[in-house]
Amino acid sequence: MTWAKRRAIIIGLVVLFFVMIIWMALRPGKLRLPDNSVLVIDAEGAIAEQRAPDLFNPFAGSVPVLHDYLDGIDAARTDRRIVGLVVRIGPLATGWGKLEEIRARLLEFKKSGKPSICYLGYDGNGNPEYYLASACQQIWLVPSAPLNIRGMMAEALFVRGTLDKLKIVPEYYHIAEYKTAGNMFTEKKFTPAHREEVENLLKGIYEQYLTETSKARELDRAKFETLVKRGPLDGNDALESKVVDQLGYWDQIQGYFEKRSGAWNPVSLNRYRTYLKTLGLTGERIAVVQATGMIVSGGSENSPGGDNTMGGDSVSADIRRARKDGSIKAIVLRVDSGGGSVVASEVIRREVELARQAKPVVVSMSDVAASGGYWISVNANKIVADPNTITGSIGVLIGKMNVSGLFGLLGLSTDYAATGENATLFWPQQNFTPAQRVYIEKSIQRTYKEFIEGVAAGRKMPAEAVDKIGKGRVWTGTQAKAIGLVDELGGIDRAVSVAKELAHISPSAEVHIVRFPEEKNFFQILFEREKDQVTEGRVAEVAPSVNHTASVRTLERMMQKFTDAVDQLEARMPFELRIR
Repeated sequence: MTWAKRRAIIIGLVVLFFVMIIWMALRPGKLRLPDNSVLVIDAEGAIAEQRAPDLFNPFAGSVPVLHDYLDGIDAARTDRRIVGLVVRIGPLATGWGKLEEIRARLLEFKKSGKPSICYLGYDGNGNPEYYLASACQQIWLVPSAPLNIRGMMAEALFVRGTLDKLKIVPEYYHIAEYKTAGNMFTEKKFTPAHREEVENLLKGIYEQYLTETSKARELDRAKFETLVKRGPLDGNDALESKVVDQLGYWDQIQGYFEKRSGAWNPVSLNRYRTYLKTLGLTGERIAVVQATGMIVSGGSENSPGGDNTMGGDSVSADIRRARKDGSIKAIVLRVDSGGGSVVASEVIRREVELARQAKPVVVSMSDVAASGGYWISVNANKIVADPNTITGSIGVLIGKMNVSGLFGLLGLSTDYAATGENATLFWPQQNFTPAQRVYIEKSIQRTYKEFIEGVAAGRKMPAEAVDKIGKGRVWTGTQAKAIGLVDELGGIDRAVSVAKELAHISPSAEVHIVRFPEEKNFFQILFEREKDQVTEGRVAEVAPSVNHTASVRTLERMMQKFTDAVDQLEARMPFELRIR
């Protein structure tokens, strides 16, 4: 018996053992929730759009993603076993679009008459945390915790000064004046155009924050803005200003439900979503295809930290599968991306175009759907964005870093032989030559023209009108709707409703959401990995080499990002921005 067969038997026995344990833990009797349960949701850190498969971390699936929050709150609203909801809010590192979607579900839950409490029991209770908390029926604040609501700011990082010290020369070309992704490397502060679009974006999000938060708290908007401008507030000030409802601790929240319902039966979101997996599998099928992360050619990947890259081949294959599946009546393309490779974006856009010929396609925009993220969206039947989605950025960027000065500082030198001038086009030891600059200018002009014409055709707008609102500029979802870049405002639930309407499904009918890519558990990933190795003629002994190759490839990409920052035409977000 070969080692491969012995290993297969061992794996089979281990799998059988774990399956028995899981079945015993999750058998129907265990899935029954006790009456008078309180759903407890922990919201903190970054909330991902899709679950990252991780063979080496079988517990990675225990981290909720956005649709877990949305589905859990929505189900709890009508679940007779759930008598209330508590959201423990910690420091958030999530975009405003996702917060809007969770917040909208909390506002719907509030209509059920069941108590909902948002508990601010951690440091760092700032604008995003309070924005989410304002959707609950009650806000509880730990007495010693300040409420850090205050004026909003947008911050961008510039590294030109560091590059100068290292004698690295950045050289970037872009269309047009608002396409400022390269400014991080070429500038030391905002250019006038950069500042204009940042301030415009900040104003849009700030106005939305003031309007929606004051409305939810039943406060006069002007009075709330005054409180925000003089913040942070201490606990007593927050209570007196009616910005919070109660100063209290976690044990007192438990006592509140014990007094109200006679028991404290907390149910975590993880446990509740396990219960929900047995529900919602009836009705017409609608596909939700995830398009998350930086757009690259080839396959999608996940970093050890959980960040996604959107592979053109992978997302296209998911759209194609949904298109060819006759049981799927419509497709919702869920976009959360600041763009990336033009080629990969175009590959995905083509599949959206083909899918639209077969069935309705609706784009749902998350935190960001800009540049390449907008490129892949333009051929959908309808585009739905959250009010605070960052979108647009219709422009093109290309460039590189000349590191010859750094090499000189380190005593390093290189030499080369080339068959022509353009062979050194993206060589990081020199600036672009005059002839190479001519090629670069022609390339970005041509690609920008294609981008403009693609948007004009998809959105049924004159190319001149698209150019006017393009030039690399970003907009909030609300602003984008006003200028014709999106059709409706709302979250993934609104996008599904639009898809139902286009597919002639009754608005009141239940639908079965089919997610692409499929969320795989540890054992599915394990068997898939084993199957791939067999198909490719690999045996167990080559696995270390495969892992080594992946590590080397990751290192090479990191180095390439430093030395050849944008060695291809890219439709990328004009800047990295933190709004808080």
